[in-house]
Amino acid sequence: MKTKLSMAVSLALLSTGLLSACSDDNETTGAATQQEAPKNITAPMLKYIPADSPYFMASRETLPEQEAFELYQRMQPQEGFESDLNELRAMLHDIDDDVLYSLMALLIATVEELEGVETLEDVHALGLTMGPQVAFYGLGLMPVLRMELHDEDAFRDTLQRILTKADISLNTATTDGIEYWVITQDGPIKAIMTIIDQQLLISVVPQDASDELLAQVLGNTLPDNNIGDTDALAELEQRHGFTPYGAGQLYSSRLINELGTPTHPGTQALMEAMDAEPLDLSTCQADIDRITSRLPGLVMGMREYNLDRMEMNVILETDEEIVSDLRALTTQVPGLGSSDGIASFGMAVNLPVLAQTVQTYARELRQNPFSCDELQDLNSAWDEISLAINNPITAMIGPTLSGFNARIDSLTVTNGQPTVMGVLALASQNPLALLSTASAFLPELSALELAPGGDAQKIESIMLPPDAPELYAVMSETAVVLGAGINDSAALQSELEAPISERDLLFYGHLTGEFYHSLADVMEQTPTDDMTESDIELLKQYGDIYKNMEYWFEVDDAGIEMGISLELN
Repeated sequence: MKTKLSMAVSLALLSTGLLSACSDDNETTGAATQQEAPKNITAPMLKYIPADSPYFMASRETLPEQEAFELYQRMQPQEGFESDLNELRAMLHDIDDDVLYSLMALLIATVEELEGVETLEDVHALGLTMGPQVAFYGLGLMPVLRMELHDEDAFRDTLQRILTKADISLNTATTDGIEYWVITQDGPIKAIMTIIDQQLLISVVPQDASDELLAQVLGNTLPDNNIGDTDALAELEQRHGFTPYGAGQLYSSRLINELGTPTHPGTQALMEAMDAEPLDLSTCQADIDRITSRLPGLVMGMREYNLDRMEMNVILETDEEIVSDLRALTTQVPGLGSSDGIASFGMAVNLPVLAQTVQTYARELRQNPFSCDELQDLNSAWDEISLAINNPITAMIGPTLSGFNARIDSLTVTNGQPTVMGVLALASQNPLALLSTASAFLPELSALELAPGGDAQKIESIMLPPDAPELYAVMSETAVVLGAGINDSAALQSELEAPISERDLLFYGHLTGEFYHSLADVMEQTPTDDMTESDIELLKQYGDIYKNMEYWFEVDDAGIEMGISLELN
């Protein structure tokens, strides 16, 4: 076989792991290693994660395997992988880059292995467990990934079949009697992979990593304190309302300190291998402490994880002052945060407050700038942002428009053209001024006799397509609502009174399965060169799988949260 060196091997193995979500199989992960901690019996991988790790992601509990398998089945296309495989194989012939070719060949071989999976027993035959316990963490800055296996011998056979089909061969090395594969060979560092104690392990280590360092990577030498002992993971879940099915944290202070004063042998070895000097933070420590106290890091986890719904969250942690400033930016927009209609998207940002807040932070930095050379760009960045946001458009729109919510109720084809029916709500502190501003772009608006509490008015404009649904508008003291295809005044008035979200949302959107099916129908009836049959089929599959998808940015007590939820059919 030809030797094709690529990180694609680890990517494909992780793709294989997509069969896994989380299992309730609390069987220990193989032969006991030294320093086994009693607390780690139900979550044995926690013992490998140092209590002072700069970052980690792990789970304490898992779903029953059968439930995890049912979830996997519900999220797969009904016709299986055949259409995807045919498309991938066709793409393979057009690739002339060796690395990309290896990646694609590896992906195809992996998908072929998964193609025959129809039962939980089929998963086990591959050596996998449905929803393995997984841990990703740093030994200092050195990354380690562990994934639980069902049967390591069966997985070795699976892996060998994948590599053989992809025409890839990997070199091997040995430490303390343990054999491991070397995924990458060139350069000062190498990616390695091994199967040990019923786990797949992938890491990045120096080319000449010592046996002592490899013992820490492989888990033969355990950290003196681990997050299982400290209950750091359980406390993280409780603090943010996460489930025990997976959560993690990145500590900004630990990460920066490890770059400046490496304390872990893993970081020291990586820096030495890459001929990199630790950052000289002697003149920057006060500035760094100032930043890390305001931005402690990132946390991530799931607030729901079951057969019907999943919710994943990432939170950029900030101090209380930043939280307060972010909350001041949010405004109330009718209907924002509601999953009515087949799709929606909107945002709620008070532009004048945003401009004022940016100016405040820029002024604070001018009065108390960062002192060290490495952070000088931050001193000027806020002034540049302040200049960018204080522009004529912001000055014109900001005082009149504080948010919007666009909702699609139906998407069809009329006389060969896509037709959208729905509602656009525009929140404003001064709706009459908003109408006047909008008239600069759509002069016909100035002729409307809109008034707060008045009847709906029809918008006549030569700028609207001939077959467009009739457009009507109503106004309240705080908003203007436009309705496409809704001419009932009472119905539009009710949109002005649509519920206001109790969440401090900055952005919200949702897409239903019905929207995906409607979009696929439109694409079939109005074909373009950019949309292939497989693209349309993919939209239909999304419509079959997902009942509703929601995504948002909101402010909570810990900082700014980015979230996505998936509700399955």
